[in-house]
Amino acid sequence: MRDEMQEHPSEENAPSTPRTTPLMNIPAADIVNGGASAARPRDVDPVEVAILAEAEDPGTDNLRLQELATDHPIARPAVAANPAAGHELLTWLRALEDPAVNEALRRRAQAEPHTD
Repeated sequence: MRDEMQEHPSEENAPSTPRTTPLMNIPAADIVNGGASAARPRDVDPVEVAILAEAEDPGTDNLRLQELATDHPIARPAVAANPAAGHELLTWLRALEDPAVNEALRRRAQAEPHTD
């Protein structure tokens, strides 16, 4: 029976479009719980999922958010959107002039209540 099953090289099944960084962070929970079913397991990096989950968690300490933003550029949009991110960290992120970070900051500003 084993002879009947043929394995296909991974290149044949690989997506034709290159992997790109999203403009906005996809919640890590969506990647793990829902989105992973659409992606082959080899396309989901568990380390990146853990980093993004920590970066978007409002319970993550501001100092840890600084570490994540410094050490893991992929986490910067999530850190920028995180309500626990302090003013100095947001100022530093804004200065990077990263389009994904700027979009997260723009959306954050729109979502914050305006006090007049």
